[in-house]
Amino acid sequence: MLPRIERFFWFDNQVRQKSYPNATSLAAKFYISSRTAKRDIQALINTIGAPLEYNASRRGYRYSNDSYSLSWTRFSHQELMAILILRQLIASTGTSMSPLTNELNALCEKMFNNLEQCGIDQHHLSNCFSANWSAFIPVDENVFQKLGEAVLTQHKVYFSYHAPTHTSATTRTVHPHHLQHYNGSWYLLGWCQEREDWRTFQISRIHDLHICAETFSYQDPKTWKHKIEGACGIFQGEHRHKVVLLFSAARAPYVQEQHWCDGQQHHQRADGRLQLTIPVADYREIIMKILQHGSEVEVLEPLELRQKVITEIDKMTKKYK
Repeated sequence: MLPRIERFFWFDNQVRQKSYPNATSLAAKFYISSRTAKRDIQALINTIGAPLEYNASRRGYRYSNDSYSLSWTRFSHQELMAILILRQLIASTGTSMSPLTNELNALCEKMFNNLEQCGIDQHHLSNCFSANWSAFIPVDENVFQKLGEAVLTQHKVYFSYHAPTHTSATTRTVHPHHLQHYNGSWYLLGWCQEREDWRTFQISRIHDLHICAETFSYQDPKTWKHKIEGACGIFQGEHRHKVVLLFSAARAPYVQEQHWCDGQQHHQRADGRLQLTIPVADYREIIMKILQHGSEVEVLEPLELRQKVITEIDKMTKKYK
């Protein structure tokens, strides 16, 4: 949870317990300056609208309206339902699938003291929605939480990274800019000081991560967005190839309803076959997707990709002969 929001909830809880908190107690609890604590209290009053009033005799704050509590009461019933369904979908995959499960549960507990009062039966909800991810890669929750904090607070991180193509781990100091979830896996995009360039790291391969005291300057997304979007698959880049695939008439209806990536184009031929055109920055993942469709698809362009697929099919044929 963001540090300031955590301070807000703590202060709210102290007020509702009639402990009469003030800037001094808030600063002591979270090791912040008195000036920061005073700004937090003013934000609660002026931005969030909490009915705080100072009691001189108790030297602390109370609510002028005893029924008030810091909660997400401004959410509509549909918005509450959406958050609860999201929690259920993530929880049904198990904590190893998402490091956000515990945080969502904690958020819901703070949002709803009693779900039934919102007209939502929690037990019934668990029977109505679920999700099933296959071939996902578990992420260390501690690593994910530290990375999330570093991205939000713009602190450098130092960690050990063990790529499957290397026999030993390397140590990296990275300016973390973006966390991306893709097909059951989490990835970190950051500026690597050792490589002096942008690098994408699979978070499951990150170990012994430490948040550095030193901060970094967050670069304009225009300079790195092409590293995470624009082409088909997880492998991105500035240079892209136009890939043209031709699917059989039998497979066409299934492919046509799928979203492979932004910028894809469909062309239905008179004989029922489907021509799919997509931008690709790297051939590795698209070759695997092509092979999944077997004889139901043919690579038309580019010739380089077509030859790579032919070579892979030849290797497979030899293996099974």
